[in-house]
Amino acid sequence: MNDGTYLKNELDKLILSDISIFEFIKSSSLDGMWYWDLEHPENEWMSERFWEVMGYDPAKMKHLASEWQDKIFLDDLEVAINNFHKHLEDPNHRYDQVVRYKHKDGSTVWVRCRGIAIRDEEGKPIRMLGAHNDLTEIMKAKQEIEELNKQLYEQANKDFLTKLYNRRGFEEQSREIIEIAKRDGSQISIAMFDIDHFKKVNDTYGHDEGDRVLKFIANTLVDIGRASDIIGRFGGEEFIFIMPPKTDKEESIIAAERIRLYIQNHPIEHIGKVTISAGIATLLPNQNDNTNELADKLRIQADKALYFAKQHGRNRVGHFDDL
Repeated sequence: MNDGTYLKNELDKLILSDISIFEFIKSSSLDGMWYWDLEHPENEWMSERFWEVMGYDPAKMKHLASEWQDKIFLDDLEVAINNFHKHLEDPNHRYDQVVRYKHKDGSTVWVRCRGIAIRDEEGKPIRMLGAHNDLTEIMKAKQEIEELNKQLYEQANKDFLTKLYNRRGFEEQSREIIEIAKRDGSQISIAMFDIDHFKKVNDTYGHDEGDRVLKFIANTLVDIGRASDIIGRFGGEEFIFIMPPKTDKEESIIAAERIRLYIQNHPIEHIGKVTISAGIATLLPNQNDNTNELADKLRIQADKALYFAKQHGRNRVGHFDDL
């Protein structure tokens, strides 16, 4: 059976006998080569193509290691040096990484850099042969796709007006918190907030001013809440957030009261004082509880506590246990 061995052998001989074959391979499949004298590490030959990719005139560049080392990103240089030393110690450790260089025009050039140590008869590394592939266009396309995916995620999971999670996004994010509480056997608390007499705000001042109130409440929840709180706009003038595991009843009430008082004590320009009511529920789940059922139960209990607060004067915090 023809396994192509004779063709490989023929190509090997061509490369050895005809330098143009090697030049073709070098120029058409690589974006630069380098050959480094490890015994005199200041000396390093860089092929013309490498400097062209970087935007430099090869004729003006010196064949010194220092020529490129001030153009590579420092974090990537550290990775490359670390891999370099590991490869010298162990030939089986591949010297292969993607690094970033600063182009002459200030832009970023992404390069895959690979190399192999050339060793003497005693196994001591004396030279390093390397190859470059320009991945800039590929990395730009990857970043564009990632940005597009991020935008699509934002559109699907974030509320356009307040930039908080919408109902779908909140439910997705809160499942992770609930799972942690289940695993740790720790308490978990959820709070629902509703703007008091919000219809009156819209009717009196118009929907644009109503939107400004919604954004004020959303920003307050973010600013006064903890970084670990997952916050969402549940719909209309209703907001919801889930607190980190181990947040008990007393802590959740204190957190909600802090938000309620801040809003009460900070009148909104052209509108005046706005108040909110809150409902809180706290559960101690176990590992066998269904996550979705737990989320529904918490939300239903918090909603009942919110309704209780609304029915008993508004501008107050209710907890499900107190119903």
